Amino acid sequence: MDALTGGPGRRQREMLRRLEELDRLDLMNPDPEQVLWPGGRSSRHDPRAWEPGRHRTVSTGPWWQRHRTAAFVLTAGILAAGWFGAPHAGDWSSRLVAARPAAGQPHPGSASGSDTRVLPPVVMTDVPSASRFAFPATQDDGSGPLTFDPCRPIHYVVRDRPEVGDRGAAIIAAAVAEVSKATGLEFVDDGATDEAPSTDRDLYQPDRYGGQWAPVLIAWSDAAEQPELGGRTAGLGGGLPLRDTHGHLTYVSGTVWLDTPDLAPDLATAAGSAGVQAVIMHELGHVLGAAHVSDSRELMNGENSGLNAFGVGDRYGLSVLGTGQCVPGL
Repeated sequence: MDALTGGPGRRQREMLRRLEELDRLDLMNPDPEQVLWPGGRSSRHDPRAWEPGRHRTVSTGPWWQRHRTAAFVLTAGILAAGWFGAPHAGDWSSRLVAARPAAGQPHPGSASGSDTRVLPPVVMTDVPSASRFAFPATQDDGSGPLTFDPCRPIHYVVRDRPEVGDRGAAIIAAAVAEVSKATGLEFVDDGATDEAPSTDRDLYQPDRYGGQWAPVLIAWSDAAEQPELGGRTAGLGGGLPLRDTHGHLTYVSGTVWLDTPDLAPDLATAAGSAGVQAVIMHELGHVLGAAHVSDSRELMNGENSGLNAFGVGDRYGLSVLGTGQCVPGL
């Protein structure tokens, strides 16, 4: 292989060339919030390069047992079996990244971040077994999973459907509150939107959302709009990361699809509403960076057997995802 690629010397020279190019751009750029990135490169972590994964089940019973959920995951080499170095989370979560977005895509004109957490972190000292929490993607250097910035709130919007209305709004608010409590991340409800969900979503939509990253979109949908919701799929969810000039990836938005024909009828009862809330919590877990786990005691298990609350492993994984780096330059 080295004979075909030019050997390690060539690879080392190429790496040095890219680092020198970054240094050159830094010297050319007096504004720390302006976006610069070497031309001609496309990141293998392009946040648009994500595809729905499917988790098959064969169970029968109540809908929360019948329906399988699927996570949107990043492709092209960043899938990982999980990062289980959480006892050392403080080593990486406390660092402040003075960074700016990589060039090549539209972005807010000025940074709106901070170097101070919005909410206190959730601290869990007991580490569950590896089967109870997992992360689908880690930083290139293995320093930790991809996370949102805990020093800025996570804005979200809801695309409603007539079949859902106020009942769905209340369940979404309750699900978001549970996720916030588990992560120590603040969520801000930006209200309703008419944006249609898409796997090719733009991270920055100033005409629709103003000068900020596009909020997390929670969309009541159906199989006609998103074929992956066909059959026994209740929901889809995943986060959208951005690479900064240090190579660090940070989630800035995401999307949740909810299958309206399957879920809306269950909002008529308390038990059904609790199940719908569990689906939304599960999919928001994917948005924040949690993966499916094999342990049936966890809500992030790919096949929910009637759980309506996060398990011990869910809460631990989400607490880790809530202690990411502050990136005020994004």
